[in-house]
Amino acid sequence: MTKPAALLPKLRTLFEAITSKPGPNGRDTLWVDLPGPTGLAALARALKEIGARLSVITAFGRDTADASPLAYTFDLDGVTLTLKFRVFPNEAVETIVPLFRNADWLEREVMELFDVRVFGRPHNRRLFLDESVDGQVMDRLIPLSVLSNSASTTMLFERIAETGMKE
Repeated sequence: MTKPAALLPKLRTLFEAITSKPGPNGRDTLWVDLPGPTGLAALARALKEIGARLSVITAFGRDTADASPLAYTFDLDGVTLTLKFRVFPNEAVETIVPLFRNADWLEREVMELFDVRVFGRPHNRRLFLDESVDGQVMDRLIPLSVLSNSASTTMLFERIAETGMKE
């Protein structure tokens, strides 16, 4: 298994700022904050060339600046590298499906549930929701963490009532 220290020189040629954090399992994780989605496909291509595999693409609900935070997590021989960036409504992310076939469903999920635009894809069929459901559906749903928090009972019912009134 490759150690993060051995990967850092290669990765530093790709990324100006890379952070290494010790993980709970004794393995370091590597993090890179990108200024935006531009250049993601080129970075993914470079990671592919050094043997990276795409593990997951994670999206989060829009933040206070109306941007959707995304995290692309790769595995490099047991070392986890996550590229983080924010996508604003007027921006789009270039697909990485030609490099990593498993990105297909992951990108479609991000498009469908978080209303993030991804360009260059071969098709954009929805995975889960009917075409009549508009984008940003995750902004209207109640996160599991809120639902399972018994201290938020009042807030939960207020949110259910508020959501029900809009539809």
